[in-house]
Amino acid sequence: MDLIDRYLAAIARRLPADKAADIVAEIQDDLLSRIEAREEALGRTLDGQEVSALIKEMGHPLIVAARYRPAQYLIGPDAFPFFVATLRIVAMFLVVALAVGAGANVIFGHVPLARAFAQSLTGLLSSAMLTFGTVVAIFYALERTGFPADHLRKWRPEALPETRYKQPGAWCSAFEVATGLYAILWWCGVAPLPLLYTNVKGLTLVPDPIWAALWWPVLALMVARLVYNLVQWLRPRWKMVRGVLSVATAAGGVALLAVIHQAGHWLSMHSTTMSAHELMELDRAVNLGLGIAIVVVGVVWVLQCGKELWQLMRSR
Repeated sequence: MDLIDRYLAAIARRLPADKAADIVAEIQDDLLSRIEAREEALGRTLDGQEVSALIKEMGHPLIVAARYRPAQYLIGPDAFPFFVATLRIVAMFLVVALAVGAGANVIFGHVPLARAFAQSLTGLLSSAMLTFGTVVAIFYALERTGFPADHLRKWRPEALPETRYKQPGAWCSAFEVATGLYAILWWCGVAPLPLLYTNVKGLTLVPDPIWAALWWPVLALMVARLVYNLVQWLRPRWKMVRGVLSVATAAGGVALLAVIHQAGHWLSMHSTTMSAHELMELDRAVNLGLGIAIVVVGVVWVLQCGKELWQLMRSR
């Protein structure tokens, strides 16, 4: 009986104090019934090893006690699909960011491709571990607050988007939200961005004063766009709010791009290893590419603004 008492005590230590006595009594009755049935089948009293084997069949004290406790999850089944989707988005960001960094090392730093790949792979592993831990901690906190279950209880089929207008998929919306949030963090100096303010083998790219002059307007536009992406993702039926935000951000973006484009020069190059001619050619090529990109983005935003206005008028 000493072995049985030790087994039951180990289970009791892992049970809620107010329920331990009743649960242990139930387990004890079950165990003694099994011992009695085994002794009747064998026609003799069980020895210590046979009792030990029977107790082992009941299960480890941790497993047995867990059967009588409420279900516990690090990340429960309600939140797990969102957890996996978030990890995929974050992993995509990490791969893209490190690929850009590797490309910068190869193009501007003249680092061998294999070495740049190895450095990026090492950075990917360390960043992935840190990011995975951060995401797990966030979802663990959400799980403890009951947010996933509460969110799913409040879900209504009527909130589904209409089929009249094509809505972006959940992946696309989540990606836009994550991109907007990262852009805001980078603009505020919290998150890094490859190439800018970096020094690769003596080459430094520094933004021109036009960016500092427009710091607050650009931040306001980023925040407004993030709000638009959140509404589009989480409240797709808010067509009027979404349309107004889209038109406002597109119009504001076009106005900002017009001011930025008038500057004519957006990045300055400094290098301790390149000749003056090479540096001048690189400066010209980079700023030419930026000028073309600004024009293309402006055209896209104008078209988007027109599309949103048309959909708003049609819906009314």
